[in-house]
Amino acid sequence: MIQIAELTSFCQKLVETVSNLLGGKTINIMDMDGRIIASTDRSRIGSIHTGAKHVISAGHDIAITEAMLPNYPGAKVGYNMPITFHGKIIGVIGMSGLPEQVRDLTKLLKIYADKYFEFQGSMEARLVDLSLRSKLFGLLTAKNADRKNIEDVMELLDVSFTFPVQFVRIVKKKDAEGMIHFETILSTLSRRGILDAKHDFWSLEADTLSIICSSHISSSDLLGIEEMAECRIIIPRPASNYASIGRSASTALWIEKHMDSDLIDLADAQTRLEYMLYQTAFSYSDVIDSFIEEMRRFLDEKSLAKCMEAVRCYYAAGMSVTKAAEAMGIHKNTLQARVKRAIEAAGIEDYPISEKIYLMHLIHIRLQLLARQGQ
Repeated sequence: MIQIAELTSFCQKLVETVSNLLGGKTINIMDMDGRIIASTDRSRIGSIHTGAKHVISAGHDIAITEAMLPNYPGAKVGYNMPITFHGKIIGVIGMSGLPEQVRDLTKLLKIYADKYFEFQGSMEARLVDLSLRSKLFGLLTAKNADRKNIEDVMELLDVSFTFPVQFVRIVKKKDAEGMIHFETILSTLSRRGILDAKHDFWSLEADTLSIICSSHISSSDLLGIEEMAECRIIIPRPASNYASIGRSASTALWIEKHMDSDLIDLADAQTRLEYMLYQTAFSYSDVIDSFIEEMRRFLDEKSLAKCMEAVRCYYAAGMSVTKAAEAMGIHKNTLQARVKRAIEAAGIEDYPISEKIYLMHLIHIRLQLLARQGQ
């Protein structure tokens, strides 16, 4: 429940602004104890308004006339009304003057105050929700997931998972211009029936939206959302329990840091193979770097880049020299010469073809990783 006493600064600005608009009318706002917390007559701040206490206890307006003043110490002639939030009284607002003259003005003022506190309460609730979501995300992605703490926070958010769950990381591209409206993405997914507030979870951290979905969610579910054009989408394998959610999150973070594609869904077999190659290039960097050092003995950086691009296109074209040469816009003989130079420089010309393909893929990936580190 919002506490009006905690908003004294706003209340004071409110009474002073409205008073100026109404020709200097005296306006007061009282808390649940009947204490004046804001007034255009600052000498009254902190004093008890017994008329406000009556409004709080009775739950309705009170018009105080000259004749009634002895019954309401601390009050003045005027009209007083309850301020409500979600149907409950949280304070009182009053205006000095003959009741029949200020009644309608006080009612308008009350409507404005009610709407403000409703807005303030919604913002307060949203901040609490975001804070809880951030806390839960931290618990879920911790190395040693504490199930009891996780379930306690999930209960506060009124969320429960049905395992296996799918972790999705949506991150703003580095070259994206402007702000990504992740709330629009969430509302679109909810409208499509992909996200269920009771069984799915999301957390927003800086330029990243993390989703944990109890139902199956794939890259195709995310296509067609306009905001996604400026985002990278990373979908690791499903998580079967709380501990594996943390592993999925770590996998997504690693992919974001080391791989380039805008869409990486490990449900796709080809993407899983690419991920494995990247992991290998990272984990066995010292071995792969020894081959790269050997190549640099025979090729300068420019030649190395040209030769490795030829190798990449050659294998991507299913080892079709014609297709690869067309893709690069060079002669077939030039492409063949570059591929041969790369393989010979690495010292693997006598390796079986499968091993050549495997190692050249790893060298290409490792060079990409080194270039990114240099940047």
